[in-house]
Amino acid sequence: MNEHGAKIPQNVKDQINGDITAVNEAITTEEPEKIKEAIERLKTSSMEIGKAIYSQQNEDANAEPQQEE
Repeated sequence: MNEHGAKIPQNVKDQINGDITAVNEAITTEEPEKIKEAIERLKTSSMEIGKAIYSQQNEDANAEPQQEE
């Protein structure tokens, strides 16, 4: 998130930070099922980073004017 932070919407950042906190809290419970669930939520939300970056790259590419040769 540090490298591409400007391309990631704040709501995605907030979701991921919340999921990271949930994983850390689940680890303290030492309950494998809670840990697995928290990790799965984090995996799902972290995919949103890729979607946001990919979407931003497509928008940037479409916004660039086509140069004629």
